[in-house]
Amino acid sequence: MRLRAFALLLACALPAAAQQPAIEQKPYDKPQGIYATINQSGAQSAISQLAQLFPTPRREAIAAAIASAPRQPPPVLYALANAISLDDPRMEEAVFWYHVARLRAVYDGLRCKDASARNAVNILGKGLSPDVSRYQRQHRPRTLEIAELAIKWDQQNPRNYDHRWINLYGKVARYSAGTDPSELTVPEGEWPDILRRVHEAHMKSVQEFAAQK
Repeated sequence: MRLRAFALLLACALPAAAQQPAIEQKPYDKPQGIYATINQSGAQSAISQLAQLFPTPRREAIAAAIASAPRQPPPVLYALANAISLDDPRMEEAVFWYHVARLRAVYDGLRCKDASARNAVNILGKGLSPDVSRYQRQHRPRTLEIAELAIKWDQQNPRNYDHRWINLYGKVARYSAGTDPSELTVPEGEWPDILRRVHEAHMKSVQEFAAQK
């Protein structure tokens, strides 16, 4: 079952065609019990700041997000990629943060016991700027190099955010009383192997994408 879930998450690694952002689906905002302790402080504010249309405040938000990137959950990193993509000269940087965001979102999804919550990866991916998707299709070899850099960054920068953010996208968080902390995340002893497989599979996926014509 875990291998099947892994394959499904990787199926949307890179877009075959430009995608327009879908109607946004929000994480559940009325959690109970242990779910109410999931730390989302600052995430929505950072996303809103990154979405600003005026260049100066948006670039200030970009600089702040990059400076605190290891502390930012994947939804903020996706928003960071989209914000950077508005400046053509920085498109490679936008692609880089997209890959970092996706690596971390997939890893968090596979650590989450609620399989339905893993749909967050698809939701975030569908909101990716079409410009980022287009750049990757037009620069496949460079995209592979950027993916390698993203994996290195992910390895070198410990996650300092609440990885349980993804649980709020699932069905269990909506209906559970939240009295059993063990229902959120797989045992920590499994995490290193999950991360290794995420890195390996992401690299393989991008290699296949780069080899396409």
